[in-house]
Amino acid sequence: MDISREFGDESAPQNGLKHPAASFFHIAFRSLAIIVYLFCTLFGGGFTLTFVLVVILLAADFWTVKNITGRLLVGLRWWNKINEDGSTEWVYESRKEGASAYHSETENRIFWVAMGASSLIWIILLIKNLLSFSLGWMVVCLTAVFLNAANLYGYIKCRKDAKAQVQGAVGNFLGRQLWNQTFGGSGSDTDTANEGTR
Repeated sequence: MDISREFGDESAPQNGLKHPAASFFHIAFRSLAIIVYLFCTLFGGGFTLTFVLVVILLAADFWTVKNITGRLLVGLRWWNKINEDGSTEWVYESRKEGASAYHSETENRIFWVAMGASSLIWIILLIKNLLSFSLGWMVVCLTAVFLNAANLYGYIKCRKDAKAQVQGAVGNFLGRQLWNQTFGGSGSDTDTANEGTR
């Protein structure tokens, strides 16, 4: 799997799995973290072993989702940039315009359902531990909730920014078309585009 290409240059079929390994690991790390949390103590693992295994799986999930599966499955990525003056800037990116036609709807659903479902499960487990005053297990659940929430927030922000960019581009295009039809529009982008087709 080549991940060194320019962001947004991926081409994918409309349906099916173009990135089965990414889809697998997107689900595997988060599922394993929940399974280990629920069943490790039944097989002789104590709190410390369960805590360490769950945190390792959550960290692997966070890194995989943030750096690989978000880009491959839904064409979104977010990251933090430190400017020369020392200030930080959060960057939210989406696939290049027009490249969204090449993403897989199946992978898109896998990405968002897995993100939402695992977040919901960890919140339910957190509430259960809060009500039973299990402070140690609450720390595990809080870690999971924060890591899942950070990725979920980042990708929702990317998605909203991508929709706003598309709406802005469509609005600009329609505004130019209306202007050109109303006032003749000499020297516009539409005139130069039409000249290229003659």
